[in-house]
Amino acid sequence: MTLFYQIYRVEVDSGVESVQLPCTVHLPEDVSVEWTDRINRKVHVYQNSSDQPGEQDDLYRGRTEMKRNLKTGDVSLTLKYLTDRDRNTYTCTAYNKERNILMMKQVILEVKVCQVEVEEGAESVQLPFKTTADLPGDTYVEWRLYEPKYMMVHVYQDSSVKSDRQNKNYRERTEMKEDLLRTGDVSLTLKSPKLTDTGEYRCNVISEEGNIRRRKTVDLKVKERIQIKDQTVDMRNRSSSTDPTPLMADQSI
Repeated sequence: MTLFYQIYRVEVDSGVESVQLPCTVHLPEDVSVEWTDRINRKVHVYQNSSDQPGEQDDLYRGRTEMKRNLKTGDVSLTLKYLTDRDRNTYTCTAYNKERNILMMKQVILEVKVCQVEVEEGAESVQLPFKTTADLPGDTYVEWRLYEPKYMMVHVYQDSSVKSDRQNKNYRERTEMKEDLLRTGDVSLTLKSPKLTDTGEYRCNVISEEGNIRRRKTVDLKVKERIQIKDQTVDMRNRSSSTDPTPLMADQSI
C-alpha cells in the first residue's frame, strides 16, 4: 500500500529565479529517485548514482537540479525559470533496485501570474520572460493577446520578425532582443502603451515539431495618465483687493 507521508504547499511569484520543492526522507544509498508531475511527465530522474537528463520531459530539460545527499535523505528539487505553466502537483518517488516503491511525497506548487503596470504615455513597457539559454535555431516564438480579445502581437521565426502576421494595432510597436535564442530572454518590449493594450498576454516558445517548450502569461494593466492642472497664478490678473502691491497706474502731467 502506497502512503503519502506528507503533502507540501509552495507558492511563488512568476518572476522568481527558482523554487525548491522539498523532499526529505531517510533511504538506502542505492535508491533511484523520480520527480514527476500531475500527468506523469518525468521532471527529474536520479538513477545509478547520477542524474539522467535523457529521461526528462522536454518541458523540464535544463531547468532542474536535485540535491543528492542520500545520507541526510535530502532529495529536494530546484525548478528554475518559473512561469505560471509550472503550476502543478509534483510527486517525489523513491525506488529500490527491484523498482519497488519505498516512499512517495507530493508538493503542490502555485505560481502566480506575472503582473505588469504602466502609465499611458510612457515610452515603452516590457513583458518579461527569461527561459533556458541556447534555444535551438528552429525555435518559433510568438506573443499573443488572449483577453479581452484575441490578437497576434509579435512573431519570431527563422531568425527574423514576421511583421505581416502581426495585428495592425501592434505593427511597428513591438520589439524583442536580437540574441534571444542564445540568451533565452524572449521578453517583449511594447512601445507607446495605450489604455486599449490592457489585457492578458501569453508567450509560447515552440519547437519545429509544434510542441510548446515554454509558455508564460503576463497580465498588463495600462493606467490612465493623471493630468495635474497648472497652479501658476498670473500676477497681473490678481484682484487688487488681495494684492498688497497694486500695479502702477499711468500718470499724466
